Amino acid sequence: MCGICASIGNDNQIRNVISGLKTLEYRGYDSSGVALLKNGKISVVKSVGQIKCLQEKLADELNSKIVIGHTRWATHGKVCEENSHPHLSFDKKVAIVHNGIIENFEQLKKQLPNVKFYSQTDTEVFANLIASHSGSNIERLVKASKMVKGSFAVAVMFENDNKIYCAKRKSPLYIGFRHGQVMASSDVSAFGENFDYFYKLDDDEFAVVTKDKIDIFDKDLKLVNKAKALFEKAPFFDDFSEEKCFMKKEILEQPIVLKRTFFKYFSEKIIDETTLTKIKKFKKFHFVACGTAYHSALLGAEYLREFAKKDCEVSVASEFRYGFQNISKNCLYVFVSQSGETADTIACAEMVKQKGAQTLCVTNVPYCTLNNLADFVLPTFAGKEVAVASTKAYVAQVFTMLIFALLISGKDMEEELKKFALQFSIKALPDEVLNSALGYSKIFFVGRVADYVTSLEGALKLKEISYINCIAIAAGELKHGTLALVDDDTLVVVVSTREDLKEKIENNIQEIRARGGKILLLSQFEHHVDVEYEIRLSKFMEMLMPIESVVQLQQLALSFALEKGFDPDKPRNLAKSVTVE
Repeated sequence: MCGICASIGNDNQIRNVISGLKTLEYRGYDSSGVALLKNGKISVVKSVGQIKCLQEKLADELNSKIVIGHTRWATHGKVCEENSHPHLSFDKKVAIVHNGIIENFEQLKKQLPNVKFYSQTDTEVFANLIASHSGSNIERLVKASKMVKGSFAVAVMFENDNKIYCAKRKSPLYIGFRHGQVMASSDVSAFGENFDYFYKLDDDEFAVVTKDKIDIFDKDLKLVNKAKALFEKAPFFDDFSEEKCFMKKEILEQPIVLKRTFFKYFSEKIIDETTLTKIKKFKKFHFVACGTAYHSALLGAEYLREFAKKDCEVSVASEFRYGFQNISKNCLYVFVSQSGETADTIACAEMVKQKGAQTLCVTNVPYCTLNNLADFVLPTFAGKEVAVASTKAYVAQVFTMLIFALLISGKDMEEELKKFALQFSIKALPDEVLNSALGYSKIFFVGRVADYVTSLEGALKLKEISYINCIAIAAGELKHGTLALVDDDTLVVVVSTREDLKEKIENNIQEIRARGGKILLLSQFEHHVDVEYEIRLSKFMEMLMPIESVVQLQQLALSFALEKGFDPDKPRNLAKSVTVE
């Protein structure tokens, strides 16, 4: 996944493009580059590494009113300047930046036998395709696009042409306008608050941009009359703006959230070594949170126990300050809240601070009350979450606290986490599950250790938006009471991602089936027991499976809600931020 930003205006646009690229850096940071048009000629500056590395290479005297830029996460070809964008055509008269994948680039190369290629990328082929065609520059772009299979959001500049040309298919592309400047970007976050309105390009739409005008065409080069989107009225700000509910959109955004989180902690190094050294000195960690944040705290504590060998405790915030608490200065109190404004959690943090102990908060909102109270802040990067039932904020919390535990432990697992962030995707639920399982109204969720936590979160999601009176229970506790409730009308959702506990879970499944219960199994490996329904999970390292499995339970809850005709974004009796006790 890469980010593109292109800008044209009355004055020097290099700074504007660099600023835009920085907001897109979560989309890729292996390398970056810009192409400038100066006196009709194209010049390119590239660098491996973060945007700041590119800035160091840009001479202060560089000045251009037309700039296209790119920040890259390598897909085709290794990380090096040759593979960095922008790419030039063979005659150096066309420059392009690209987000997406050209699936047939090898075949297209064969149609350009006389062209020498300097990179291993698919994008360089696109640049040369454009250069090989005749006609006006927009005609050349359209002709090349029609030969391409795959996805693309591109910004293109031509020698001796004071315009920027854009094209889009499958990959997101937005064009923002304000007086004297037009900017195109992969994400409207690049526009900040400086633009009056923007357009979202649809598939196979093209744009010709000057500093004062945006002309949008379809693939037949007919002008398209598009509606302007005003920033204060735009409800969606990512790749999934056509989804009918925020919860669905936010579930689909989770791969982006994981990539952004990985980048922030391993490239920007949000936690510096001095802070880590201070935190490592604590012998004990006590997590305090409510609801979904409480479930993420359970996993955060589990990660710290496993990897950093720390003594950990977890409390529900609404109970914490009313029971007897031996507040210790040797303990770091960790408060988890998506908004940072949860009343019970804030009250607990204030109590701990008054007794002289230190605090760390895990929040998604930079300027919140908890952050102001805390000695240390562990930010999450889920972006704005609108749906009341938390999805991407929960995943961001879990992934952030896993990274935190690994950093505290000193274990170097950066490559494993990067691989996960790159490979993670949202898979649709199997049709047989949707066709049958949605008919149940008596549902239990079971699992062991981390899978039990996932079961708790899965059950909460179903309660929140489908109003089904379901419960989650540790699988080993079934025979201590809950098994009495299982009958022929019961669906039991079993989460099983621990191979060392596989036989234990299989025994639990047999106990359930013997009482007539039906099984929906979520697992990444084969089980030697019959089940009615199954969701096969992708296989990642064990510590990452709570993320893989919970996303399927989020989708399951959403499917139940939609099947019943409920609004998943605004469930009854609930609010996004609980600011009262």
